[in-house]
Amino acid sequence: MIRTSLRLAGAMLAASLTVSSALAQAQPPGIQSTVIPQATATHLACAKDLVVRSGLSGTFVSIVPDMMNQVNNTVTRTRPELANDMRAVLIALQPEFFGYADEIVESAARVYTALIKEDECKEIVAFFNSKVGMKYVEVQPSIYANMTPAIENWQRNLSVRILDRVRAEMKKKGHEL
Repeated sequence: MIRTSLRLAGAMLAASLTVSSALAQAQPPGIQSTVIPQATATHLACAKDLVVRSGLSGTFVSIVPDMMNQVNNTVTRTRPELANDMRAVLIALQPEFFGYADEIVESAARVYTALIKEDECKEIVAFFNSKVGMKYVEVQPSIYANMTPAIENWQRNLSVRILDRVRAEMKKKGHEL
């Protein structure tokens, strides 16, 4: 359950990092897409520390075993005779695959540098290094796990509401959906 919740959080962040420019223009007030300028080395280092200290990097890392399991299940579902070799290959490649998480940590850090000034970043890192900040990171998986059912229900309801409203507005324009 916690792994699923972390995967959900990671997926939500990954999705937010890849929003198209058309959708970015339709974002709610206060949320903005931004061009990511070149950051100083110290700012980028601070931002990477922030990604780690905030627990966000753990979310990314937790996605790797799930993806490996998906590949294993996909292959062995149709080729069960490959199960032992697949397991051995995945174990051997595991360090390489975990290294790929560094790519998204770097991307997340660059987003942080575009949105948070270096001095602010240092203050936020100090918070995450504090007792209360560490507690915040510690409880995040449980928060996500407990929020997952509410988020899923909200998403279903929101989808229905959006579709109903779009249908109604399109009907006013003479279109049936």
